[in-house]
Amino acid sequence: MAYVIDCSFSSALFLPEGKSGEVEKFFNSLKKKENIFIPLLWWHETINVLNISIKRKKLLYTDVSVVMNLFSSMNLTIDYENGMSWAKELFDLTQIYHITSYDAAYLELAHRKKAKLMSLDEDLINAAEKFGLL
Repeated sequence: MAYVIDCSFSSALFLPEGKSGEVEKFFNSLKKKENIFIPLLWWHETINVLNISIKRKKLLYTDVSVVMNLFSSMNLTIDYENGMSWAKELFDLTQIYHITSYDAAYLELAHRKKAKLMSLDEDLINAAEKFGLL
């Protein structure tokens, strides 16, 4: 099976307040040949979460290497889709489902890859349900 994870879902693995049994169970049950797709945007969001977490003293600078090692052990496939037709698709999704362009990137990727979307973001979850991805 293929999955798309968003930053809210993966951040629950390392944020002290974000611990989620559902998230840990998901990652522990993954099989080696199961793909996890992420848009390039995921890295920008994840680095931002790490930076803010350090500023707010939720994580130590030294924790970042542990988090990066965790992600490097996963079978993450970065999607580099771009262009005008892709941008129009994202825009249309933002308008139809009243979501951010960031959320639309995850929604579009899950649809295109025929993957299950994994998120803790209620707006994205609601959009994915309406779109038929959950």
